[in-house]
Amino acid sequence: MPLTKIFGAQCRKPSGWLGWLMGPLMNWRHQPLSRWTLELMDIQPHDSVLDIGCGGGMTIKEMAGIATDGFVAGVDYSEVMVQQALKHNAAAVSAGRVAVKGGNVSNLPFEDASFDRACAVESFNYWPEPVAGLKEVRRVLKDRGLVAITTAWSKEMDNHQKYAVMAQKMHFPLYAGSEMVAMLAAAGFSKVQFRLKGGRGWLCATGVK
Repeated sequence: MPLTKIFGAQCRKPSGWLGWLMGPLMNWRHQPLSRWTLELMDIQPHDSVLDIGCGGGMTIKEMAGIATDGFVAGVDYSEVMVQQALKHNAAAVSAGRVAVKGGNVSNLPFEDASFDRACAVESFNYWPEPVAGLKEVRRVLKDRGLVAITTAWSKEMDNHQKYAVMAQKMHFPLYAGSEMVAMLAAAGFSKVQFRLKGGRGWLCATGVK
């Protein structure tokens, strides 16, 4: 199997011994992107926050450091990532401030109107049915709750054609900001918009329930 395909499969759903290596790698590589996303989310100390496709749990830990009087949950459909995220946030999990569950965006394991904020950092491109997934995210958000969808590779990049070829080999699409905004609107979100990180091609689309 070509290395690009193997790497793409591990990015989509880490598993086995390679999966255990992916957690720390993604935590490191995604940290700047995650921090930019958290700035845009404007998390408050009492907020309940959800990280969809939480990976190794680095973003969860940073969220918990902001929502100090709130609650943070993560969900991932890779059991390897769930275990790493639990380990990475062991103290907060023991204190009842953080929970990490196995599951996927098609059927989130949370009650209606559970969260003030939700995000997906570098996982949206792997969602099999993006609009259906966004509708499920909307279900678990409270009224006026916000979702932020962030990706490092997008059609907004100056050299996106080069990355589109690589993305195709890894079996995921690249989106434009307008496409992500349209999907958020189709899922029922209002105040939809997207922002770009100058010079990087990073894209974050947001919507409000």
